[in-house]
Amino acid sequence: MEKIDIKEGPKIEDYRAYSSLKSTVDHFLEAAPGHIAALKGRTVWMVNSTAIGGGVAEMLPSQLRIMRAMGLKIEWLVIETADTEFFNHTKRIHNAIHGSGDGRFSEADREIHERVNRKNLDRALALIANGDIVVIHDPQPMPLARMLKKERDIYCVWRCHIGLEESNSVTKGVWSYLQEYFESYDRFVFSLEEYVLPDIADRTSLIPPSIDPLSHKNRTLQMHKSVSIMAQAGILEPRGPQLYEPYAHQVRRVMPDGSFGRVNQQDPFDLIYRPIITEISRWDRLKGFEELMRAFVHMKEENRKKNDPDSIAYKRLELCRLVLGGPDPEFVADDPEGEEVLSELIAFYKTLPANIQKDIGLFLLPLDNPKENALIVNALQRCSRIVVQNSIQEGFGLTATEAMWKQTPVLVSGAAGLKFQVADEETGKINEDPKDIQGLATTLEYMINHPKELDKWAFSAQSRVVERFTLFSQIQAWLQLFNTMVTKN
Repeated sequence: MEKIDIKEGPKIEDYRAYSSLKSTVDHFLEAAPGHIAALKGRTVWMVNSTAIGGGVAEMLPSQLRIMRAMGLKIEWLVIETADTEFFNHTKRIHNAIHGSGDGRFSEADREIHERVNRKNLDRALALIANGDIVVIHDPQPMPLARMLKKERDIYCVWRCHIGLEESNSVTKGVWSYLQEYFESYDRFVFSLEEYVLPDIADRTSLIPPSIDPLSHKNRTLQMHKSVSIMAQAGILEPRGPQLYEPYAHQVRRVMPDGSFGRVNQQDPFDLIYRPIITEISRWDRLKGFEELMRAFVHMKEENRKKNDPDSIAYKRLELCRLVLGGPDPEFVADDPEGEEVLSELIAFYKTLPANIQKDIGLFLLPLDNPKENALIVNALQRCSRIVVQNSIQEGFGLTATEAMWKQTPVLVSGAAGLKFQVADEETGKINEDPKDIQGLATTLEYMINHPKELDKWAFSAQSRVVERFTLFSQIQAWLQLFNTMVTKN
């Protein structure tokens, strides 16, 4: 069990200095002290499976900084293991909660799940005291609560960041497997009402995920700064003097033969000179990467059949390029399928004609430096004409939230977490079926050729994020939950 240090970051007064955030921050400052007073003398422990990569690892540092600034004692623990069987098993759980796989889990699976948590128990017990609150994030550390409660008189919360709005044989199977751990938890937290299990509904709170508007991934970047970041990362070829040195690890692009090379190794990708469609996520089949690539190819091929080179609509689509970005799988310890999914995308990419390949950038984003990775994602989203989240299933989809905050138009699938954020043709565009290649291609074509509509949706989208999905609303919900737990007893 590793205790994660939280680096310094934006302070409450920094958020309050933004007029768009001031009322949200003021409301939080009014409500938070009363909740925190009830938690005096206790420590809150956030526990998850990785400190790098994924939404949980991104959200926690900002949340902890703000809660600490308000006087709450709160820490972050990450379970430690190099056990590939464990992460293969928990990835199967993750997929099954999304309705993918067979949903069958054995006692041998349970032993794999529990042995890693058991190995982390002694370190956890050395830190956690009676009366503390322990928040377990997602399935990986789920068995830990039962182990801890045998030794400590504590409150335990299970925070599930994933879910499926429809129940089927696969989801029934995985929830039956996980149900054995439910009795150890005092409260449960889900992102959406659709994900809540009936058996624990009376012990469940809804807390949607949120973004930190001043994090490196979301803070304002002027045009020259975005260009500079992409030049430092190797996405753009530097022109003129550079204020900062290139990043030690550069973004790499998949070459036509499937190897990895520099982004502009064979020809300039010209990212800032063209309309760019972007999806950035983990390499995961449920993110709909391949379906988006197929739709982009279909859109290009249909446009070229029209053979109308003097038309502005034709030119927009001809100039358009696609960026599919994700992390180097080696940096994401709890996602063993990443490399396999990336290989599948590369295999399809290699089958495409050369004139289509040059319009698609499969980018590997380095994760050795989290700040640099966040800035790269920020710059890519800001320079995109459309940010897509084509998820087949999605727990929530903060990549859409991030783009909405940046006033970059979004196109999302009909996954529950995404529809919760996006009002169709008001704060973005919804293409209900992420596997409908023709429909997705048609929607992409419409969006590229209706720039004024996109700008209206993007403007409205930022307002929705400010109202519903910044870290202050999430922190306030957590504090209220903690207060309720300790004062009702």
